[in-house]
Amino acid sequence: MRFMPFQTARFRVAHWCPLLGDASARRALEEALRDILTPAVLAHLPESFRPDPGKGSASRWIDARAAESDVLTIHAQRDGRLVGLVILAAGPNDAAPAVLHLGYLFAQPVWGQGAASEVLGGLLASLRGRAPISLLGGVDRDNPASARVLQKAGFQRDPELSGPRGEMYRLDLA
Repeated sequence: MRFMPFQTARFRVAHWCPLLGDASARRALEEALRDILTPAVLAHLPESFRPDPGKGSASRWIDARAAESDVLTIHAQRDGRLVGLVILAAGPNDAAPAVLHLGYLFAQPVWGQGAASEVLGGLLASLRGRAPISLLGGVDRDNPASARVLQKAGFQRDPELSGPRGEMYRLDLA
């Protein structure tokens, strides 16, 4: 699915593909991700989303995400600083409506400031014209703040998809 850039009051959100194709922009992205992908940020993400330690780990992490999903960068309007990512992975190709698995992560300095709710609202507005789409967002049970973000945006807990380690939330855009 092609994702068009969008803006919110405080953020610019765009696909990261142009950054990956430019060597200096990719290096800047890798450097910014080293500051964002801290242990606290990674604590509630699936193990497969945690970068390997060592040299080149940010580059390998980027390659793994790019191979499996569409990734949108979130930059602050004020200073252009990268503050987070939205990760969208397509569900089964034969699913009707289309299914997108939603993930997001934000740098610690923007936690608790409504950034996730603001960006998610912008994303939903940009996707509404492409409906029908079902969005699924998984949340670690130890991350109730993320569950509240999804609930505020209209997502409902899906008991059939939820499990002992985490809750799955669903939003159907018609």
